[in-house]
Amino acid sequence: MLLFAVILLVAAAIYVGGEFAKVDMCILADASRQQRFFCSTLMILLTIGLLPLSLRLFRFKAVSADLQRRKAAALACWGTIRLAVLGLLLVLNTFLYFAFGFEATYGYLAVVVLLCMPFVVPTKERCMAEVGEEKPAETITTDNTDEEANGSHSQL
Repeated sequence: MLLFAVILLVAAAIYVGGEFAKVDMCILADASRQQRFFCSTLMILLTIGLLPLSLRLFRFKAVSADLQRRKAAALACWGTIRLAVLGLLLVLNTFLYFAFGFEATYGYLAVVVLLCMPFVVPTKERCMAEVGEEKPAETITTDNTDEEANGSHSQL
């Protein structure tokens, strides 16, 4: 959970610094058209390629088997990888938005990654479900009589 919070805080700090504190991060604003095209194409391909991979990481057979076998150690490893990939995409796209002088492409990519972040919040319940340790089912008590259980009750 700490890594998740740090990622969001770093991205928020970059955003607040560039948008409200007017920190000059336009270090790539004078890049050539070819450099801009190459960088935006690379980030689009990375973001579009790594987002589904990160969101579905725990569904791959090898990862799922590792989670069932090693439980907490595998969850820490694979969960860190998942958050690191998403965090890197979020922070990098947020930074590039300001570095290229408010280039909208990177802003949109950062928003898409940010919208995916709630799907990987490492809560205790989610972590337990990922390693196959479901919460114990609560017992449900009913006031059914024997006749209702046998299906011989009268309808109103």
